Amino acid sequence: MAAEATCYQFDNVEVQPAAFAVLKDGRALSLEPKAVRALLHLIENRDRAVSKEELIDAVWEGAAVTDNALTRIVAQLRRELGDDARQARYIQTLPTLGYRFIAPLRQASLPPTAAARPKGMILALSAGLLAAVAGGSAWLLSGHSPSISTQEFRPVQLTTSPGVDLGGSFSPDGISMAYSSNRSGRFEIYLRPVNPGGVVRQLTFDGKQNVEPQWSPDGKWVAYRSVASHGIWLIPAAGGTAHRLTEFGSSPAWSPDSRQIAFRSFEPYSLAWFDFPGVGDSTIWTVAADGSQLRRLTTAGKPGGQHAVPRWSPDGRRISFAALGGQPSLWTVNPTSGELKPLTEEAGFYFGSAAFDPRGRNVYASGLNKAGEFGIYRISLEGEKPVELYSTRNEIPIGVTVSPDGKRLLYTRISNVSQLWVTGPQGAGAKPIFEDAVLRAKLPVFSPDGKRLAYVVRSSGRADDIWTMNADGTGAVQVTTQPGVEGAPVWSSDGSSILYSHSDGNNHEFRRLNPADRSWRALGDHKERRVGMPHISPDEREVIFVRPAPLNLWRLRLADGATRQLTFDREGASFPTPSPDGKWLAYEVGRGNTTQIGIADRDGGSPRMLTDDPGLDWPNSWASDNRRLVFASYRDGVWNLYSIDRVTRERKQLTRYTGYGAFVRNPAWRPGTEEVVYEYSQVKGNVYSISLR
Repeated sequence: MAAEATCYQFDNVEVQPAAFAVLKDGRALSLEPKAVRALLHLIENRDRAVSKEELIDAVWEGAAVTDNALTRIVAQLRRELGDDARQARYIQTLPTLGYRFIAPLRQASLPPTAAARPKGMILALSAGLLAAVAGGSAWLLSGHSPSISTQEFRPVQLTTSPGVDLGGSFSPDGISMAYSSNRSGRFEIYLRPVNPGGVVRQLTFDGKQNVEPQWSPDGKWVAYRSVASHGIWLIPAAGGTAHRLTEFGSSPAWSPDSRQIAFRSFEPYSLAWFDFPGVGDSTIWTVAADGSQLRRLTTAGKPGGQHAVPRWSPDGRRISFAALGGQPSLWTVNPTSGELKPLTEEAGFYFGSAAFDPRGRNVYASGLNKAGEFGIYRISLEGEKPVELYSTRNEIPIGVTVSPDGKRLLYTRISNVSQLWVTGPQGAGAKPIFEDAVLRAKLPVFSPDGKRLAYVVRSSGRADDIWTMNADGTGAVQVTTQPGVEGAPVWSSDGSSILYSHSDGNNHEFRRLNPADRSWRALGDHKERRVGMPHISPDEREVIFVRPAPLNLWRLRLADGATRQLTFDREGASFPTPSPDGKWLAYEVGRGNTTQIGIADRDGGSPRMLTDDPGLDWPNSWASDNRRLVFASYRDGVWNLYSIDRVTRERKQLTRYTGYGAFVRNPAWRPGTEEVVYEYSQVKGNVYSISLR
């Protein structure tokens, strides 16, 4: 007989630990995973007071956060459960001590089918959830969970960097590995024994942010990507002078005979994983080890998604790759004929960082299951269902590779911490104001009086939600209750409401949200199918949005649904950023491998370029003077914030970050001040090993 799962019940609430869900009157509550963990810890320790320090350690698992983050989580629990801190029925506050669960509790058993995640719990992440160096992946949450292996696999941590150690490529004898580390402040390539102990040897020294090392099967070379100098490079494994193999590309992978390298055309501009896998197309290419015979193997859009993480089969007849955002998510391509085949067509499985075993019978890959947890999987090439070997939960496994004898697997286990920070006077002394470590805290926007901040939060296992807080970081609270938030929120002209776009997957509906009681109403009856990057005007009259082929800006009039094209750029205009007075329109413009800032009047007239940089410039917000723009810029592998005057083109650098592996994004200017709030996201990671036999 199948085992039964335990659940907790109090009043009209049911807590299902196995499904990681909380139901009220049979419907799943809108709780982020940290809130569920906090409630479970309080319930399981209901016979005593639980200190704040203990609860923080249980929920955040050692991450450094303040009491404010815990207060916000408890407030979310009380709001969703219908509890009151002053007359507590469920969670009692014990001043200076912590909290205690006080409700009369019943325990019950559920059959396995009832213990599954409830229908009301919608788990969805947008296409391209993961785009990371050394084998980024993209998965969506839907379909069936993979079967679980009965064999126990225990990973061994090989590196102990407080920053980021990435990669893990076996030497031909399987004794050593090549990896990249930012231990010196910038990423370089290192060699070390796979087993603990032994000498670590630095292979590159140029400070060019070198990542994604791959040891050639003949042992002579290590291929890698140079972030600052671009392209694929080769360096002798014994040490020496590196030389450039290609002018572009990432994720190099050697053929079994060491004569060719397969690689991805797109160069990721961050270690962090985020909402989209990158700007532009990404296809799989090959090149001979001497730099000749450069050839594109796959075509953009065939299959759908960005093509990434190529890996050769042991016989050299196939190259596997991930289709970031596509379904199926793993494919193979014949390097001679270009013939494409899905590697697995099992519905609902999303994989990446795949690597063949030496016998060519299985592929090992990182993946995401229905419950929103990451893990390592074995995929049989004989059509069997994928098998989960090990779950990493919320930490993302990337860069999976198998030893030459098939007995060992290496992968990098990374975690992402995204917070909102604010600059100090003259851009100095930046500090966090939203400290909860979530997958993304992004797209902040100030109310017209500068006293309130709306922003978007993506927590583990959830889609985007809109939150608000005071300008000093206090009073953070979630204000949307339905999944489907698309694009950035906008405050109404009077500052009483938040305007945003909601999508059901097919149509966009434009809404006016009252943050006080979380009620909303639609802005007119019009729904639009082809809406990208929507920006609702504060007067609620129109929406500036993006349509493809190529990307350009359009205006939608909410009164009657009439649309009009505003820009006609041949390489693409996107991410509209209207000025506070509505007279100017800044936007992002594609120019080859760069993105620049364009500007036009509100009707798209008199367009001109504000920047012409060898990198990426992403505009996001205006100062109150309607002249200065603040934007995120990526140059030589580093993200920073800048401002630029639309009249004089005078430019100022606002932040001074120096490392690849973190990014700043979505800066928002506080009205009437020089303060800028922005997303700061940082990746931590180390290399792990799993014994397969």
